[in-house]
Order: sequence, then structure tokens, then C-alpha cells
Amino acid sequence: MKPIRINQENIKVNMRLAKDVFNSEGILLVPKDTLISANHIVKINLYHIHDIYIYPQEEAVVPISQIRQALANTPAFIEFSYKYDRKVEDIQNQLAQIVDTGSINSKSLEQLVDDILDTTVSQSQLFSYMCRLNSADDVTYNHSMNVSLLASILGKWLGMSEISIKELALAGLLHDIGKIMVNQTILNKKGPLTDEEFAHIKQHTTLGYQMVMGSDLPIGIKQAVLMHHEKMNGQGYPLGLKWESIHPYPKIISIVDIYDAMTSDRPYHKRYHPLDVIRMFENECYGFLDTQYLYIFLEHIAHNFIGEHVQLSNGQRGEVIFINKQSPSRPLIKKEDGTILDMLKDESVFIVDFI
Repeated sequence: MKPIRINQENIKVNMRLAKDVFNSEGILLVPKDTLISANHIVKINLYHIHDIYIYPQEEAVVPISQIRQALANTPAFIEFSYKYDRKVEDIQNQLAQIVDTGSINSKSLEQLVDDILDTTVSQSQLFSYMCRLNSADDVTYNHSMNVSLLASILGKWLGMSEISIKELALAGLLHDIGKIMVNQTILNKKGPLTDEEFAHIKQHTTLGYQMVMGSDLPIGIKQAVLMHHEKMNGQGYPLGLKWESIHPYPKIISIVDIYDAMTSDRPYHKRYHPLDVIRMFENECYGFLDTQYLYIFLEHIAHNFIGEHVQLSNGQRGEVIFINKQSPSRPLIKKEDGTILDMLKDESVFIVDFI
């Protein structure tokens, strides 16, 4: 059989290599006659091999679970996951110490924030990895880690100073500290809360503020702890403040707080796909969240998912190739058969998951 040259995007599991695959330094990556696995595809992508030669064969269908496992086994993801878990442990220890001692060590928290922000992965990698982490346990601490990272990124997108970005990261770290003091059974309840239970959970904002108000932390951080559930129309809590009375930090924390809660597993819901969450923001959150900050967040965050492979609601798979500026949640998808789906024109299809 005559070998066929194919590009990186068209490589599939169970294709048989017709020629050796080498990296740029001439080191053999995958030998000729190898039956390609999901791990081989990941390796070829990591080394930026643009095309390979295969023997003709019938197209193979790749199980999603196999590709996910291969991605989870890459050295870069394993390292990120390990560092992430260690930092979550550090957050848990720091917050527990604040609760136990009743005092805040600002220097220690600032060092923790520096450690959190010290990541070698790109923004697009960061969003991709965060979506693939299994973080259903220790929800409060994983959430604090994620909100800290996301707040710092949004601060960069808004052109804020390095000092403000670090303060935002610290605000994200501390914003839910009051949840340590509420009833954990209610906090982790599977299913809707009663009015009384919700009223109890809402106390976490004032409980958290009581823990930080006597510290030497900047006022914006303290207000983020107290006000991150306030809404622009005055329908939030605990104070019912309107737009002009809310500090910029809680406005930012509110956006990334909701985003992370929706894209993470919770006792009361499974995670939503990020682009589906963007759709919810587009449809439901204008008037509740700061429009200027929200627009910048949605536009930038959607672009981080260009190149991601996704599962569609109609059973097909594809790659996100373009973000529609007027509706970031409805991108252009290049399907496996090479055809293009414009989700802005076909609203019957939506993205259900990453591959």
C-alpha cells in the first residue's frame, strides 16, 4: 500500500505509521509500523510534528475516555496537577490558621499569592487544565485557588497594575473564608436549599468580613470578602448595594466566582462547559454584574478555547477554530469530516464537553 501523508489535525487512533516520526533534533518519537494510540497523538502534538505518513485504512473512532486519559498522563498536566494540589493544601492550612488564631499574617498570605501566581503554563493551558481537574472534594479551598487565579488574569486583561493584580489574587483567596464558619452539612447539601438554609449560607460574607476587618489588608480586599455577592441593581447581599457603591475588587471577584462555580463540580450540580457558561452570562447576567468587566472577561476567556476539541450535543466532535465576537458562546467548529459548523447560525447544537 502506498503511504498517505496527513497533517497533525487528522491523525486518529489505530492508524498505522508508514514512516518513523522524529523530533526536531532527530530523536525517534514513534517508529514505523506502530499502531497509533491516544498517547502517541499527544506526543506528536507536544513536539509540534506537522504531518506524518500512514498506511491507508478505515477510519477509527476514538473513545473520548481514551483521549482524556492520554491528556491526563502528559508530563505538563501531571506537574500542573501536582503543584495545584500542593497549593490547595497550603490555602487550607493558611485559612485554618486564620480561623484558629483569629489573626491574619499578611506577609504569609502575600507569599502564598506569589506562589499561586508563579505558574509556567500559558493562559490557554491554564484554562484547559483547570477544566480537566477533578476538584469535587474540598470545594471551598479549590474554589479559593481558582478564583485567585482567575481574578489575577481578569485584572491583567483590564490593564491593572501589578500591585492591584496581586491584591485581586489575595481577594480571591480570601473571598469565601467565611464559609469555613458556616454549617458544612448545609454548605455541601445535594439539592436545593430551603429559605432558612440559604439565609444561613449568606452569612458567610459578614462572617468573613469580621475575620479580616481588623487586619492591615487593603480596603479593596476586605470589601471583596464582604461584597462579592452584591449586584449592580441592588438585589444582592448582604447590604443590597448598587453599582456606584461597590468597590471594583468585589465586582471582579463576583464575575470569576460565578464562572468557577459553574465550571466546577458541586454537590448540587455537575460542571458546565465553559462556553455554555459564557452563554449563561450573555443571557442572564447583564444588569447583575459590571457590564464593562463582564464583556472583557467573556471576550478574552472564549479565545483561550480556540484549538480545543469538543463533543457536540448532536453526537459529533470538532475543534473550536473561531470565536464569534457578537456571541462568544457560539463559535465556529471544524467537525471531524472537515466541514464547518457556525453555531451562531445553528442554535440547535451546543457544546457539551471537552475531549
